[in-house]
Amino acid sequence: MSAKAKEQLLKELFETQRMLEEKTEIQGHLIRKFQKLIANEGLFSQIIDFFPCPIAIFTPQYTLAMVNKAFAAETNMRFVDLEKGDVRIIRYKINDTQLAVAVKRVFAGETFFMEDLKNPFSMFSAITQQSVLQSGRFNKAVIFPVPDDDAGITHGVIVFMP
Repeated sequence: MSAKAKEQLLKELFETQRMLEEKTEIQGHLIRKFQKLIANEGLFSQIIDFFPCPIAIFTPQYTLAMVNKAFAAETNMRFVDLEKGDVRIIRYKINDTQLAVAVKRVFAGETFFMEDLKNPFSMFSAITQQSVLQSGRFNKAVIFPVPDDDAGITHGVIVFMP
């Protein structure tokens, strides 16, 4: 094998090794982020769960991903429906179109503070009309997006306030 061929082979091996190191570094970064998420998930869930105002977290498909205890207590909602993925937001009939528009536009990265809401819980498919009537004390809401690292919106959050 000539010296030139050996040099070319070493150069290609060096490039391959550098590419593998970069991929390994990227994978390590993703693994560390995932581990951090798993380690802190319980803490974040507890904070959300024990927050005194009702909170609903929903997907771009308008399915509820999570609600806190205050939301479930306020609406008499069953967690079984939530676990099945059956609870949808933006039902066929929403009393407040301003709220419906905000829920849809949150996935464009917009944040909203809304006041004077009328029956804001009526937009959730698993909540009965009786539950909606009992929950008239929450007439304000903050709706905001939850972005991922690539600035894509993965979830929307509604915090209902008195």
